[in-house]
Amino acid sequence: MPSIKSKLLRGTMKSVKPILTGLNIPGQRRGMDMLRYIHPHPKTVERKPVEEGFPLKGEWALPQDMLAGKVMLYTHGGAYVSGSSATHDTLITRLAEQLKIPVMAYDYRLAPEHPFPAALEDALTAFDYLLGRGYREKDIVLCGDSAGGGLSLALALKLKDSGRALPGALVLLSPWTDLTETSDSHFSNAQTDPLISSEELRETALLYAGGEDLHNPYISPLFGDFTGFPPTLIHVGSNEVLLDDSRRLAARMDRMGVEADIDIYEGMWHVWHMFDVPEARAAIRKIQWFVHTNLEIGGMKKRTVRPGARYRHFKGKEYRVLYVARHSETLEEMVVYQQLYGEMGVWVRPLQMFLETVERDGKIQYRFEEIEDEDAGGEG
Repeated sequence: MPSIKSKLLRGTMKSVKPILTGLNIPGQRRGMDMLRYIHPHPKTVERKPVEEGFPLKGEWALPQDMLAGKVMLYTHGGAYVSGSSATHDTLITRLAEQLKIPVMAYDYRLAPEHPFPAALEDALTAFDYLLGRGYREKDIVLCGDSAGGGLSLALALKLKDSGRALPGALVLLSPWTDLTETSDSHFSNAQTDPLISSEELRETALLYAGGEDLHNPYISPLFGDFTGFPPTLIHVGSNEVLLDDSRRLAARMDRMGVEADIDIYEGMWHVWHMFDVPEARAAIRKIQWFVHTNLEIGGMKKRTVRPGARYRHFKGKEYRVLYVARHSETLEEMVVYQQLYGEMGVWVRPLQMFLETVERDGKIQYRFEEIEDEDAGGEG
C-alpha cells in the first residue's frame, strides 16, 4: 500500500494537473525548470559540468567514496520537448549517492525546434564520449525516465543495429516506449494519473516525430527487436497512463530472451523517484542492487534462485524453493518456497527477496544463502 506521505502528495499533484497539462511548450519548460528548486539533493554528491571536449551541455554527479571503473549515463524525461540535466538534478544525485558511481547526465536537443533524430544523435554522442574517457561498454549502465527511458532504449537499439557492443544494463523509469499511444492504460488510468495527460503526450509525440512514422522503433522502441539485449530493470507506477508501455515492453523482452525485471509500484505516479517519499527510496535501493549485481560493483555478483535448492535465511531458518514463475498480472517474478524442519509452511513472495542483501553484524550478506544438501543440517 502507498505510504501516507505519498497519498497526500498525490492528492496535491492531482489538484494542479489541469494547470500543468494545459501549459504551452514554453510554459512546460518553465514549469519543469522549477523542479530544481523544489526537491532537495544530497549534499554529499559533488556536481560539476561535463567539459573536456563534450559538445553538449551536461553534468557529472560524483558521490563520496566513489567506486571507479563503472558509470551511469542518465537521460532525462520531459516528453522530448522539455527538461534538462538540471531539472532532474535531485534524482541524478540521489542515484549517484546510492550507487557510489559517477552519473553523467546530458541535455539533448528538444522538439519542436529539433525533431527526431536529433535527440538520438545526441544520446549516441554522450555514449561515445564515455567510451572516449576509457569506460568499456559493459561498464556503462543506461538509465532514463519517461521520454529519457524511451531514448535510452532507442540508443541501445541503435547500437545493436550498428553491430556495436551494448551497455552492461538498462534501467528504465516510467519509460515512454510507444508514441502511438494505443495501450489501454492511456484510457483506464486517465483519471488516476496525477501528472500526465495522454492528450498532451499525443501532441508532443507528433512534434518529436517530425513527420516520421510513430511505429519507427527508434521513435517508439516498444516495436524494436531486443534479442541479445542486456539485463533490463523497469519501474512503473500502477496509476500511470504509461503503465502498459512498461508491461508490454517487459512481456516483449521476455519473449525475446531478455532478462527483464519489471516492478509495478502500487499507487505510484509517473517517475515518483524524484520525490521525497518512502517509495522513492525503496525504488532507488532496488536500482542500486540491480546495477551492482549486473555490473559486479563492490564484489556483488548475479545469482540464480534454483528450484529444488535449499536456502538458509540469515536468521537461521531453512527453506526449499519449489518453483519460480512470472506473475500473470503484474509480470513480476515470484518464488514459491517451503520452510523445512519446522512449521512446513509454503509462501509466495517476490523473487527479489531471495536475491537481495542485508547488513548484519557489520557485514553484507544475502538474505537467503544457498546451502549444500550435505551441510543443510536441521531436524530429521
